[in-house]
This record gives sequence, C-alpha cells and structure tokens, in this order.
Amino acid sequence: MDAPTLQSNSAGNSRYWKWTVPKLKNELVVRGAVTTGRKADLIDRLLAYDRNHNFQPPPTIIPDPLAVQWPVNGYKQLIPDHRQAFSSISKEQIEGYFLYRLAGDRQVNGDIKALEKGKSMFDGRKILACSLLSQDDDVYLSGIVGAAMKKQVCYNFRLKIEKLSGNPVNSHCECPAGKGPNATCKHIAAVLLMLESFSQTGEIHVKNSCTQDLQTFHKPRSRYNGAPVTIEHLPMKRKQVGMLEDPRPEKFRKMEGYTDLVRNVMINYCAYSSHDLALRYIFPQADLQTAQHDHEYLALPFAEYWIDQTLHVTEEKAKEVERLTRGQANNKRWFLERQWRITASKFGEVSKITPRRQISKLCQSIACPKALNNPAVHHGKMYEQKAIKQLEERYQVKSQKCGLFVSLDRPYLGASPDAIIGDDAIVEVKCPYAGRDLPISPGPKFKFLEFDNSENICLKKSSVYYDQIQGQLFLSNRKFCYFVVFTFKDVFVQKIDIDREYVTGCLLPKLDTFYVKHFRPFVASLL
Repeated sequence: MDAPTLQSNSAGNSRYWKWTVPKLKNELVVRGAVTTGRKADLIDRLLAYDRNHNFQPPPTIIPDPLAVQWPVNGYKQLIPDHRQAFSSISKEQIEGYFLYRLAGDRQVNGDIKALEKGKSMFDGRKILACSLLSQDDDVYLSGIVGAAMKKQVCYNFRLKIEKLSGNPVNSHCECPAGKGPNATCKHIAAVLLMLESFSQTGEIHVKNSCTQDLQTFHKPRSRYNGAPVTIEHLPMKRKQVGMLEDPRPEKFRKMEGYTDLVRNVMINYCAYSSHDLALRYIFPQADLQTAQHDHEYLALPFAEYWIDQTLHVTEEKAKEVERLTRGQANNKRWFLERQWRITASKFGEVSKITPRRQISKLCQSIACPKALNNPAVHHGKMYEQKAIKQLEERYQVKSQKCGLFVSLDRPYLGASPDAIIGDDAIVEVKCPYAGRDLPISPGPKFKFLEFDNSENICLKKSSVYYDQIQGQLFLSNRKFCYFVVFTFKDVFVQKIDIDREYVTGCLLPKLDTFYVKHFRPFVASLL
C-alpha cells in the first residue's frame, strides 16, 4: 500500500474526517496554520498541530511578587508583655531598612521623607491598632494606621521582624506607596518607630478607641485664649470699600511726586516750628542706609560702627552666650548669635579664597545660611552622638555639650565644637556619608586624610577641617582636639594640638582682612 493510501486511512480514523472542509479551515485559522490543500492535507495538518501542542512553548509561570506567607489568624492585641517576644529595635536598624536595603539612588530622598513623615505620624498617634503573632523565628504584626491628612481614611499594614535580631524583614501597606514585600512608606515608618519605643520603654503608642477613655462630654473641647486686638485689625467678613473720602482735589490725587512734596513740607514745618503733627506718623521712618549718608565725616559708614558695637562682648557676656547657646542646632539663640559672625566651619573657605571666588556668595552663605536637609546632613546628625560615645569608651573620658564660643578681641569670630572635655580639650566629629560603609583610609572617600612619614593616618593640614579645628581651639582657649571620623565599619581618632604660630601668623590675619573688607560691608548692606 502506498503512502497516500496510508494517510487517507489514518485521516479516516480521526475525528476530523467527519468535519466539513469549511469547518476544518476555520479550525486551522484559529490555530494560525495554512488553510490550502485537499481535505486529507487539512486533517493531517490538524493532527500534527495536536501532537505538537500547536507548536507553542510551555507557558512560563511568574511567581507573585507578594508571595510572603502572612499568617491569617492567631494574632493577639499588642500588650506590654509582648516586649519579650522579640529583640530590641534601634533607629539604626530602621534607617538601614529604609535607606540601605534595596533603595536606589533616586529613592533615598523619598525614603528620608518617609522617615520624617512617619515620625510626625508617630507623634500624632496615627496608629489605630496593632496585633502580634510569634511564629518560629519571626514575629508578625498586623494593624491599622490612619491617613495623615484624612480622618475617615485608614490603611491596613503587615510587618515581619526577626525575633533574635529585631531586623525588619518584610512589610506591606495598603497605601499607594506601600506595595510589598518591602514597603518603605510613612505608615510603615510610624509603626517601626512605635515598635522601637515599645521595645525600649514598654509604652504602647497606639491611639485609644472611644470606649477606652473616660467620658468627657462635660468638659469643654478647647480653652479660649483670645487676646484683645485693635479695631482696625478685627476680622471682617465683608470687605469695606469707600469708607474714607480723599479730601484732595481730583487733579492732585494721582499726581506723581505729590506725596513726597507733602512729606517734605511737613518735615520742614516740624523742624522749623518744633510742632509735633500727627500727620508725620503716617510716613515711614528714614532707613539706616539713607541716614548714614548724613555722617560722611566718619572714617567708616555709620552702619559698620553700629555692627561693631552690636557684636562687642565682655568676658561675662561671652560666657553667657556660650551657656545660652548649648544644644546648638536645636537652640534658636544659637542661630541668632551666629548671624553676624564668621564661624569656625567657614574659616577654611575664607583662608583659601582665590581671585576667582565670588565673595558676595560666600558672605551670603555666612550671614544668611540656608537650612540643609540632605542625606549627608541627616546621616551626620544621627551618628554624631554615637561617635562621641565610642570616643568616651576608648579614652575613658567624659564629654560635655557646649554652645558658641565668642572671641573677646575679635567678637566677629565664633566657634561651636561638637563637645568639650574638661578645660583642655574639644571634640570634632565627622561622619562622611560617601564612605559610611568603608573602613577609614586616605583615598577618594576620605580626601581630608593622608599618611604621615610614619605611615600613620592623620588629618591633612591643607584641609578646611584643619582650619576649623585650629579656630575652635583658639576661640575656646583649649590645648588639643579629639578629631573623630566615624563609619559603620571603623572609627578613627586623632589628637591634634593647637598651632598658635599658624593661628596668629596666618589664619587670624586672613579672617580680619575678610571681615573688614568684605563681610562687615555686606552685613551693613542688609540693614
């Protein structure tokens, strides 16, 4: 029997032999096959497609990204006894989960904002409920967090924490930014900060329900603290128009310079007759920039004399300034006292001025500094106290907080060390953000360090940090400084003595010249 006869017999035995030709062609079109040929060819083609699964590769099953096995039941409301269920959680662990775990460069700023907003939500008691389940080596938490700006909106969260280390492992939140399995939204940040406080103090910062508090319907909602105001400052619902009539003739109402004419006539009359007219109080007082032109006989502009007189301090006043400015960045008085002074952090920039430097911008940065809120500044503030604590343990010393030290001879200079030790030493800490995960060694991430002749690490004398430390030692009247560099892998400490010859012979003359020629005139121009 030849091949066509065998093919016909096999086709006859198939279920497709009973189909009509149009039906066979429609089936081939559905499978994406060719529809030409006799009926036997069409049937053979369909059988081939059946044997080879329509010539398609097997489907690829992509796992669900949220495939974290969250327990469904068994949770219990968080109580103080649960403090023993897991290890203590620190702020460093929370920051590590948010910033250094899986976040890319473009996500770091968003995670920092989430931590800051989470702190505000934690302080505002936005956590409405929290339950805990201990299972194997992990602790699972579930609960509700209220929205930041809406009272009627809340989000469910889930959190997984290692029992032994306290490290966050997985997290998920219903908010748009909280998609798991590693969510870093502000609601997760608020819960982690609550757990950090709970693991250390045992206090549960969860908002009480309306049935948990005693009734307060007999108490007023708020106390009225209104103060008396003048009649012109009373709030008006309707804007009053046309209450005062202008007595001037129509031709004088919009005449340019007419107001100046009236002002000059009034001033001359008051000066001539010694009469005090009520009209003169509606005109603004003469500004300082204009008034100083009346004293051209002075060697310096009058405003610069006034600045020197304002900055002058006695020994008692300098001690009072240092005492009242302790806490530094957390103290408003510290910012006020620094406003017209050149502080030690800028000594290096001032002493290394080149002709290409825009001095006006440097003066602007000293007199009117902008608040910095970037990852590097946030990192330095967070780990400064940890570095000082390691210094105290290594050298068996006790540090104290300090404020702004002001020079008696040069009251336009000020310095704020990170801490002081006794009457002889200060502490200056640097936490370089770029090298936070590296051991400390001179290189691209630690450009301010070098090797000395004995191959020991030391601070470069050409660095701006060296001028800062020498200025701090001189203004605080200390003998040496503990210079501390802190990273997650290493801590470096160098004891730097004061170089009085360098300070008095090189640094101070440059600062004096900069103040007299540039900074004092710039401050006077702002008055």
